[in-house]
Amino acid sequence: MVKYNESLDKHESSRSEKREQTLLDKFPPEELVLTMPSVIMDCGGRIIVWYLPGAMTDMHCATNSMSNLLKNSITMGKPTAWRTHESNFYPSLDGKVTPGCINISPAWFQQGREVYGFSPDVSAALKGDVGRNITTSLQRSGILFSAALRVMHPDLYWAGIITQVRLGEWVTQYQLHDMCYHLKHWTSVFNVVAVVCNCRSPPHRDPKCRLEAFDVMTTAGIYHPVIMDFMNIGIKFLYDSGSMLASSCRLVRHHMHVEEGSWIVTAWYMRDSIHNFIGTPRTDYAKYGNGMQ
Repeated sequence: MVKYNESLDKHESSRSEKREQTLLDKFPPEELVLTMPSVIMDCGGRIIVWYLPGAMTDMHCATNSMSNLLKNSITMGKPTAWRTHESNFYPSLDGKVTPGCINISPAWFQQGREVYGFSPDVSAALKGDVGRNITTSLQRSGILFSAALRVMHPDLYWAGIITQVRLGEWVTQYQLHDMCYHLKHWTSVFNVVAVVCNCRSPPHRDPKCRLEAFDVMTTAGIYHPVIMDFMNIGIKFLYDSGSMLASSCRLVRHHMHVEEGSWIVTAWYMRDSIHNFIGTPRTDYAKYGNGMQ
């Protein structure tokens, strides 16, 4: 895993098929399909993936207060911005899920401001009274995902705790009341959650995530059986409603294809820029056994 990470460019997005073929030729994967709870490691004992089918319950209630934000998130610009482009969304047949993609955070850097001289802000989705309702609606899942991370990657869990505490001290010092409210009611050690509804997902990586960190994703809804394909490591997972996957999305080129139904994906992750702003030390890779002690 370390050698693979060292071969990736700093802003590797995995959208170039020629580049990906070069990586596949250098690191040829084996093919494997998993349907049972699994932990996948490299030859050095570093954990690449946790897979827990049926780990989570439905997320529909938590997204009820997000409908307008999800609807307004869809763009009609260049298709290269695939995460929000209208061509990648499809309607919910029962009308219970609003297509869209939003990022929710009590403290993060706005796009283009992850450089020295700017300070974190509450994400746009949490502005106003609606934002306070959203923070409340995410409290249960925030606790569950944090508990999962405590086992999956203990060092990252404690790094998240330290970051939240230091952010709280910082907002108190500068009397940033809106951010202070959301941090007090934010129950997750992750500082961002992405909520994605009825969106087609092309093969991609997430270049802003830490190599050593885990993103934790889950899916909920009513849809035909679907496969989450971790293409560059040759492993496919049955991704039924309630399944949880934790991995470095900076490392893994992933893809899933859903064309109909109603489904919600939540991805909890940590922004490296926030940890750097607060001065949280970088964690090492998770190793099997560390979380079992």
